[in-house]
Amino acid sequence: MASHLLRSRHYHQRIRKLTNNLHLPNRTIVLSSSFLPPTTHHQNRDQTPSSLAAPNLTFQRDDDATPTKYEYIGAISELSKARLSALVVSTTSFGFLAAATTPTCYGTLIAASLGTALCSSSASCLNQVIEQDRDAKMKRTSNRPLVTKRVVGTPGALALACTTGIAGGATLYYGTDGVTTALGVGNIALYAGAYTYLKPRSEWNTWVGAVVGAIPPVMGYTAATQGQG
Repeated sequence: MASHLLRSRHYHQRIRKLTNNLHLPNRTIVLSSSFLPPTTHHQNRDQTPSSLAAPNLTFQRDDDATPTKYEYIGAISELSKARLSALVVSTTSFGFLAAATTPTCYGTLIAASLGTALCSSSASCLNQVIEQDRDAKMKRTSNRPLVTKRVVGTPGALALACTTGIAGGATLYYGTDGVTTALGVGNIALYAGAYTYLKPRSEWNTWVGAVVGAIPPVMGYTAATQGQG
C-alpha cells in the first residue's frame, strides 16, 4: 500500500510540472484508476457488480395477443374434459358390446358412442361455467379457460355446451332409441345440476356422481337392445 501511494504522489508531481510548463489557467489533476487501492477478494465476493449479475430470462406473454388455433383447440378440449369423456365413451362401448347380439350393428354403436361423447362434453362445460368462481380459488383449477378468460369467455362456453348438448341428444335420438336418448340428456342435467349444486354443500354429491358414472354403460346396453333390455 505504501509503495502504491508513493507512485501516486510521483504521478501528481509530474502532472503539476507539466501544467506549470504549459501555463494552463485551469489545472486539473486526473487520478488514474490504476492508482486506486485494489479491491479485496472479500469485497468482490460479497458485492456482485450489476454488470455481472445474471440476466433476467423471464419472458412474459402479451395477454392482448390473438389466441392461436391450437389454443382454441386446447381450450375446447379442456372445457369438454376430453380425456374424461373418452373414458365415459369407452364404458358406453363396452356396455353395448356386452349386450349386442350377432350380427352387431356398428352404426348404432357409433351413434351411441358419439352421442355419449357430446353429452359428456356438454355436462363438463356447464359444470365449469357454474364453478368458475370456485375454480379461481384453487391452484389445481386456476388455469382453466373460464378462469383466465384469455381464449374463451362465459358466453362462448355456454354456446359450446348448448351446441354439444343438442347435437348429442339428436345423435342419440336418431341413431339409437328414446330410452338411450333420455338417459344421455338426463345425465347432463344430473351432472351439471344436482352434482354441481351438491358438490360444495353435501357429501351426497359423491352418490350422485356414482350414478352419473354408472349411466353410460347402461346407455350402451339400452342402445344395443333398442331400449328393450
